[in-house]
Amino acid sequence: MPDATPSLVLVVWEKLFSSASKFVEKRSGSGYCLVMLSERDYMRQPAGGVNWSATIVLLALNIVAYVFQVTLMPRLIDSAYLALSLEGLLHGYLWQLLTFQFMHGSVMHLLLNCWALFIFGREVEFELGKPRFLTLYFLSGVIGGLFQMLVSYLWPHYFAYSPDGSPISVVGASAGVFGVVAAFAMLYPTRRLTMLLFYVIPVNMKAKSLLWFCLIVAALGIGFPNSVIQTILGGNVAHAAHLGGILTGLALVRRHPAV
Repeated sequence: MPDATPSLVLVVWEKLFSSASKFVEKRSGSGYCLVMLSERDYMRQPAGGVNWSATIVLLALNIVAYVFQVTLMPRLIDSAYLALSLEGLLHGYLWQLLTFQFMHGSVMHLLLNCWALFIFGREVEFELGKPRFLTLYFLSGVIGGLFQMLVSYLWPHYFAYSPDGSPISVVGASAGVFGVVAAFAMLYPTRRLTMLLFYVIPVNMKAKSLLWFCLIVAALGIGFPNSVIQTILGGNVAHAAHLGGILTGLALVRRHPAV
């Protein structure tokens, strides 16, 4: 069952420890100073009530959904009705375009998607506002799913059916997460990031460079299925879903078209 996990694991955080309780931030005319995370605009509480975070709600929903998936769901419903597949859509199971976004192939799959959503989602949510952020997230997931189904329809031997003839289904939140990553890169193209390649190799790059990297990996994954390149990029990955999510994020957030 292919998932929508980033193929070359995108365990990313803001340079200078922006996700820690304290971080060093450069202020014009004042050098470097320690700033509390709570002082960031997207972490502040409004004067009139609780500032609930759509990002945190999505994280909670993904975790609750996974617990349901591995405990109660096997006794209540066949996962084939909820995971996204070409056969499912052809049978009219349109709800799969939403439900597959809340299913994951493993705990690690879930954690990677949640970590990326936590790192990128808070600032994108603050910039766009909750309604537009949620639209971006879910629409990226839906269109990413449709992209994956398109390549499954065009090249069923590679994307729709496994070698034994059984239908391939797709699960994972990464199409939506990649839409958020693309939006982040559009909003903050020069933000410096550190990516852990293969979990261990730190690579520093700007957000717009990360965006290009994701696009290239997705394109290679689609163009060379069942090949050595696919193995290097990470097998069992829904690259077309990633590409669809990225393109949706780019289309919805165009503050910096030069990226």
